[in-house]
Amino acid sequence: MNEVRGFTVSIVIVIIAFLVSAITAGILADLAGVWKKPFIGSSAAFFVVLTGYATAPSHKQIASITWLVVGAIAAWILAGNSYYPEDYTQAYQPTLIPLFATYLSGLIALLICMVWHKKYSKKINLGT
Repeated sequence: MNEVRGFTVSIVIVIIAFLVSAITAGILADLAGVWKKPFIGSSAAFFVVLTGYATAPSHKQIASITWLVVGAIAAWILAGNSYYPEDYTQAYQPTLIPLFATYLSGLIALLICMVWHKKYSKKINLGT
């Protein structure tokens, strides 16, 4: 029962991390005057995967992979049709840059989680 409660809390925390990271990235991108969509997606993907790993009570690697897959599907749905902004030379042309940036960021976060897990597990096994 404690594990179910732990994963439930983890899901809530990941959703909050998604919202906070997406909103913050949007605000910062707007202040910097850059194209928001790739930054919002990348930030959200990165923090969702890391938060999913960090807050999972057990099976952390599986949790981070699961969040990557869930996030990739959500990104595909949320990204919809993406177009270059009006101040670009390819203005209003369709592009996959925001989606690819989101996927790449999620994969980088997953790689960080896997390296962290391997390093942390090695220390536990050595008894240090």
